Amino acid sequence: MGKKHYEHIFQPVKIGNLTIKNRLETAPAGPFLADFNGDVTRELMEWYRKLAQGGAGIVTIGDSPVKSEMATYIGHVINLGTDKIVNTLCRLAEVIQRYGAKASIELTYHVDRAPAQMSREEIRSLRQDFADAAWRCLGAGMDMIMIHGAHGQAISQFFSPVRNLRTDEYGGSTANRVRFIKEMLSEIRDKVGDRLAIEYRLSGDELIEGGLTLEDQLEFASLIEDQVDLFNISAAQIFDFDTLPRMFPTAYYPHGVNAYLAAEFKKVLKTPVTAVGSINFDLAEEILANQQADMVAMLRSVIADPDCIRKARTGRSEEIRPCIRCNLCIDRLHWGYHWPARCAVNPVTGREAEFYNYPLPLAKKKVVVVGGGPAGMEAARTAAKRGHQVVLLEKEDHLGGALKTAANLPFKSDLREYLGWAVRTTCSTPNLDIRLLTEATPEIIKAEQPDILIVAVGSEPVIPAIPGCEQENVVLAGEVNLGTAKVGNRVVVAGAGLTGLETALHLAREGKKVTVIDLLSWEEIHGPYPAMNLIHLKTMFRDLGVEIKHNLKLEEITAGGAIVTDKHQVRTELSCDTVVLALGFRPRFKVMEKMQDLAPEVIFVGDCTKEKGTLQNAIMQGFNAAIDLGLNLSL
Repeated sequence: MGKKHYEHIFQPVKIGNLTIKNRLETAPAGPFLADFNGDVTRELMEWYRKLAQGGAGIVTIGDSPVKSEMATYIGHVINLGTDKIVNTLCRLAEVIQRYGAKASIELTYHVDRAPAQMSREEIRSLRQDFADAAWRCLGAGMDMIMIHGAHGQAISQFFSPVRNLRTDEYGGSTANRVRFIKEMLSEIRDKVGDRLAIEYRLSGDELIEGGLTLEDQLEFASLIEDQVDLFNISAAQIFDFDTLPRMFPTAYYPHGVNAYLAAEFKKVLKTPVTAVGSINFDLAEEILANQQADMVAMLRSVIADPDCIRKARTGRSEEIRPCIRCNLCIDRLHWGYHWPARCAVNPVTGREAEFYNYPLPLAKKKVVVVGGGPAGMEAARTAAKRGHQVVLLEKEDHLGGALKTAANLPFKSDLREYLGWAVRTTCSTPNLDIRLLTEATPEIIKAEQPDILIVAVGSEPVIPAIPGCEQENVVLAGEVNLGTAKVGNRVVVAGAGLTGLETALHLAREGKKVTVIDLLSWEEIHGPYPAMNLIHLKTMFRDLGVEIKHNLKLEEITAGGAIVTDKHQVRTELSCDTVVLALGFRPRFKVMEKMQDLAPEVIFVGDCTKEKGTLQNAIMQGFNAAIDLGLNLSL
């Protein structure tokens, strides 16, 4: 792979009174690593240290409420509603600036009351909260602030003719609806002058009927342009689930699906513009070269590989660990319990403090890893990098395991890139002896005399013991993914887990009439899967005519279709040409039993464990198993 040069990405740019060293900024997101009351922790410090070390021109601290009570209600986000934050925020700013990045922070006010519900005193108080928060940021030595006015957040609702139903000076005409934002920005400028650059985040199009359109937002931006140093152009809003995937574009979208919006703002504004939304380095270079934006914001890419910007700058793009756009990180941060940040492909994400200056092994071990899937490769690479002598045994003629099958669908280009990276880096790791086409028999393992055996033999598809599974019209989801199965025009996919749903999407895009069935409800099945991707799948299924039927048990498969029963034991035949089995996977118990006593220490990782078979679990378990080898954990 030849070296790539990104001439435009690594040019400096002027934002307000600041000179930014390159055209990349980390997009804002709260990793939920602050303490519960909103103060900076070591975990948060090390998270942002890694992002700054990676080489971004601007590092933005995400989701920092300007009201103290909102910060403590959300929990584990920076609390900009109190003067107490200035001391520790100062230290965080210094950490970011130490590596040549400009330190920015996102000021937020999440929706709790619509504009029409707010009294004039509440409006005045909210303006003051933003100005006071900006003053604290200046006192802490920050370089910039970002105002979150996108995605239907409260302050963006003031400009919305649908959300803002006021009849006083803050509602009705365009001049009235923009009044609050202009007054807020004026109060901020009165506090900080031009000593802080101001970035304003907005949705270039809310993408819903009656929402703010591109034309509306172009007018809005022109009205506040004199008070803003940089516009960050996102898309969509939070009130319609159908638009949510455009906020955090999934792998089912092409890269840069929102970039056209920034280009439209760039045409009419004199103020610099940032493009955001699933933009990789090649696309970023193209956007900047074509003058469609002045900067590009990334987040998921730098979570997957915090050093990706530095690698791109120094001609080492092939070393970048790719983001697969699975949205696990987004799911943890925006849904459920606001868990600390994690990444499916980077096992250190959110744990930077734990592994900062991690102790070296006290003793070097002989390690045998069985299985070259994602868990096995992660374990083997990590152990070898730690100085252990590692042998990786793989029975196939290639590495990758089940990932090779999963990555074969047309819309899985990101996963294919990750697979290529994982194989490439595993094969180039020192101290790692890879043996393909090698069945890990007890005799072969014993001959290696390992101190530690790491078993990553994966899983096998579940095939139900029901009549008809042996028929020619029955295929496995994996066979469909690999293109080796003959599939008719009318298809029943048995299993509504992520494998079944993505297989259904692939078949529907090929023009098949697809019905998905499952014994469980939607909520029971999809708890572990990223909500953003599931929302996008359901939206696409509606448009493609894919039907999902829950609470149905597959009883029998005939030449004419699938026989199912509902929860009332009513028996029905679903006519189809092909039944695709996507009923999950089970560990290879028989293989595992043979390996339990083949070394002084045996560790099972990945899909062969009882954990939910996800890529994140496989990689995390492989890493965790290897990182502690040779340490005296009893001390």
